[in-house]
Amino acid sequence: MQTDRTLPQVLESTAVIRFQDCDPFGHLNNARYIDYFMNARTDQLQAAYDFHIFAVGQELGSNWVVSKAQIAFLQPARLMERVRIQTQLIWATPRKLVVEGIMLDESGRQIKAVAWVEFTFINLTNGRPASHTDELMQLFHAIQVDHIYENTTFDERITQLRQARRQKHNEQVVVPTAHV
Repeated sequence: MQTDRTLPQVLESTAVIRFQDCDPFGHLNNARYIDYFMNARTDQLQAAYDFHIFAVGQELGSNWVVSKAQIAFLQPARLMERVRIQTQLIWATPRKLVVEGIMLDESGRQIKAVAWVEFTFINLTNGRPASHTDELMQLFHAIQVDHIYENTTFDERITQLRQARRQKHNEQVVVPTAHV
């Protein structure tokens, strides 16, 4: 596990929306979005930081459980669509973490869903909240993206993300000049 300050803060990977995860309309079932976010984050932590969440949990005798989740479904993710999933740590305390997940279309232009998932660190023996080690807190402070969770509500964050995508799209659109 690395704790270098140069570690990336925003992690990204791709996934394909699978048949068994869709409703009869070919849309990703609402309950399955959390699975896609969780699977992406687990794989991203391993690839970017050599952080194996289950091995760390076994070693420490404590692991993270979801204690709260907020998800905004903005555009449907469709059967066999390739999506980009970005995750980032936006809040860390001695006992809790909040991770933001953003699901985008393959081009990165359209936001499909946004999630804030709160995790509580739990002792695996007694089921009570546990405290992160100093080493874990060093890692969390190195990778945490500041000024999102502590300064913004979930709904305000959705608005910010949409506005940023619109602005980025508008900057990329080249308006041809008319020749007279």
